Amino acid sequence: MSSVDGDNQLVELGGLLESRVSEIARSVVDSVRTGVAFYRSNDIVTDDDLFETAAGHLRLVFQALQNGATFDTTPASTTGRKRATAGVPMPPVMDAFRVASHHAWTLMVEFAGDHPEISGPALLRATERFWEGQDRYTAAMTAAYHEQATHQVLEDAAEQAALTEALLQGRPLGDHSLWDVAQLLGIPAQGPYVVVAATVPQVGRQALPRIGALLRDIDIFSAWRLLPDLQIGIAHIPTPAALGEMVELLRQVTTTRVGVSPVFADLADTARSLRYARVAMASPTAHDPVGVFDDSILGVAAVSAPEVTRKISEVTLGAFHDLPADEKWTLLDTFAAWLDHDGSPQGAADALFCHPNTVRNRLRRIEEHTGKSLSSPRELAELCLAFEVAARIGEQRPTDPSTD
Repeated sequence: MSSVDGDNQLVELGGLLESRVSEIARSVVDSVRTGVAFYRSNDIVTDDDLFETAAGHLRLVFQALQNGATFDTTPASTTGRKRATAGVPMPPVMDAFRVASHHAWTLMVEFAGDHPEISGPALLRATERFWEGQDRYTAAMTAAYHEQATHQVLEDAAEQAALTEALLQGRPLGDHSLWDVAQLLGIPAQGPYVVVAATVPQVGRQALPRIGALLRDIDIFSAWRLLPDLQIGIAHIPTPAALGEMVELLRQVTTTRVGVSPVFADLADTARSLRYARVAMASPTAHDPVGVFDDSILGVAAVSAPEVTRKISEVTLGAFHDLPADEKWTLLDTFAAWLDHDGSPQGAADALFCHPNTVRNRLRRIEEHTGKSLSSPRELAELCLAFEVAARIGEQRPTDPSTD
């Protein structure tokens, strides 16, 4: 067979195939729906879209068989961008191209067999051209998909960062509802939530590396924002036990101080909860880098109006503030342990690893230095609030150098 005859047969085959492109494209759509699980189980990409894509690609291939022109990969690039925008994962897109191409090639071979005038050598040349087109289309689609996906990731990250910061600062959310924000941040639209604040080790460096992925491993969804001095996150807490799991995880991954807010139900309260997380961040012990702000009435009262409560603490504690820092914090810890154990010196002693008489002596020193009696309900209430303020928004606890 001469090259001229071969070219003529390619032109004839291309023309015959192009005249039946709609029929072939519909068959290709059926093969993709049947052969690719993603397309079989959802309708993110409609049949009309699949048909238009298949018909457009096949028409260009069949025209290229006729005129030998370079394959126009513009439609393939358009398909890649559309699938990335629609959120179709790359593997199903590649599978769809593969299944569609093999099915279309099989139909082309069968069609050529029905036309004796198309010789074997001509069919081989047509096959070579067909798969050359497939390779070019796949490469163009893949490149466009990755470009669009990368662009979306950057855009989404910028939008998520802006919305997270707006929530944390209590700024208006523009046209977004709280439900919209939750969807964009990838967290459930209904609480409970907590805010986490962690001191960064240095500007631009995360205090809690990979914390979002680590929390997802324990079914906690979160959104994070890195500021010059803090790494801040909003985390959804699906169960009461999940909060404890999260705090334990924070202890394992952090090298700096971390604060966790009380649980709250409405994203509108995020900015207020950040304030509590900052307070908790400033009050962990030397042996526990994670401070959890409990949601007790005293705790909330202590930070709700810091200017007022700080003054109350100064007036109530009086000369107590003149004590050396170590002694002051020892007495404060003893008072807190005594309260936690319902006024039991024995319970407080067990928690502090000391003798009950030591607890009693420290409580008497508190009475002496504050001028308040622990047996007077009113004065005890004043001391409870004053010490809560001192612990949460007073001076910083001395740091054990061995833990630095």
